[in-house]
Amino acid sequence: MELDPDYITENLSEFGIKGGLTLLRELINSSNSLSIRKRALENFGRIDDKKNFKFFEQLFLTDEDSNIQLIAGCILRENYSTSKKILRLLEYALRNIDNIEQKIFSIKTLNSINSSNSHKVLGEFLKDFVKEVPKNSINEFPKEIYSLSIKNPIPEGLINICINLILYNYYLNQCRYLPSLRKGEIFSLICESSNLNSITEIAGLSNLYSLEHLSLQRNHIKKIRLFPSLKKLKSLTISYNLLEKIENLEWLENLEELNLSNNKIMKIENLNSLTKLKKLSIDGNLITIIENLDSLRELEALNLSQNLISEMNNLGKLGKLKRINLSFNQIRKIADLKRLKELMWIYLTNNKISKIEGLITLDKLRGLYLSNNLIERIESLDNLINLRKLELSHNNIKNLNGISNLKELKELYLDNNNINELKGLDKLKKLIILHIGRNNIIKYRSESIKNLNNLNFLFLNENPLDQESWEQYKKRFRF
Repeated sequence: MELDPDYITENLSEFGIKGGLTLLRELINSSNSLSIRKRALENFGRIDDKKNFKFFEQLFLTDEDSNIQLIAGCILRENYSTSKKILRLLEYALRNIDNIEQKIFSIKTLNSINSSNSHKVLGEFLKDFVKEVPKNSINEFPKEIYSLSIKNPIPEGLINICINLILYNYYLNQCRYLPSLRKGEIFSLICESSNLNSITEIAGLSNLYSLEHLSLQRNHIKKIRLFPSLKKLKSLTISYNLLEKIENLEWLENLEELNLSNNKIMKIENLNSLTKLKKLSIDGNLITIIENLDSLRELEALNLSQNLISEMNNLGKLGKLKRINLSFNQIRKIADLKRLKELMWIYLTNNKISKIEGLITLDKLRGLYLSNNLIERIESLDNLINLRKLELSHNNIKNLNGISNLKELKELYLDNNNINELKGLDKLKKLIILHIGRNNIIKYRSESIKNLNNLNFLFLNENPLDQESWEQYKKRFRF
């Protein structure tokens, strides 16, 4: 049975410093548990007698686990920063090791040592690196990089830009990601279809302090793990992954767009800190209840389509909402929208709605999508004076009553219903498209649409039109 690293450290009076170091070294070298190895190494660093440089050097350069490498590097920085050996080690890492995390660590450590020798090593490396930067990208970066007039100490901002340039080349050429630069810093990173199992697999991500857009679509990510340093992030996409829970987003206080569509999320939660969020997409998940959205007062677009939602509720405080999509759910009643007076687009297709209701206060509405429901009557639309598009295909509607007040309507879709006559369209003078195919219309006469001067497309296909109606329809339209 393995000794616990903390037990060893707490009982140095029994083991002695030398004995304790020997036991910890054995755990570091032989334990099969990464957590034990990490704790053993951290404890080793705390009681290090400053005679173990080669041991830490070996771990930093050759250990198979990147966490162990970086912990060893941190111990070297803390315990051996005045040694000439560490400068040689860090220069070797910069020049000869491909591991991007070790390179970044070496740059930061050399700059933090803050000696003339460390700045010389770092300055020479950066000058050589800058020579490899594509000349067509020169406008992206501050002039001092290209002037090669790097002084000691090197400004932190310039160090950060150089780290971004190193990561840019690495992402583009080694990882096949799509990074974008602005003033020498990565502000957008697309890692789609990259076989990522965890966000933390993206090397150097915690160093992208100016990152605003991150897309991780179509990977195998099961858990949201983000770095506190990504505070400037404005849009985050983790769609088409394996997420089961919304979590660990509290640092993203500037986030404006969040896309978690097509995962396995069962509950809306842990969004309270995202007070600047404007667009939220959690479609294609396993959500049953609309909840925990009250703090999202800036939200303008909400997509919860393709879930398992049966009731519309807990929406009343989203006063700036302009677009809501609840299509492909199990909703039976339109509800809880009366206070959302900024709404312009409502998508409720493929539900179980039997009645049009609850829309009387939404006079800014431009588009209403209610196809594939159980609606039998067109009603409660008189106040929607700005409606441009109305979709009611695949319902059980029998007539065209209830639409005469929609003076701004330009598109009307009523195919696949039970309508038997074209009556009630006279006042829709701005109508451009009327799709009323697959109904029960027998009689069509051009007089029935004579006031619709803007009508360019009339679809009457697959209606049981009589011969005269069919002839008149063919003369006027070619569909």
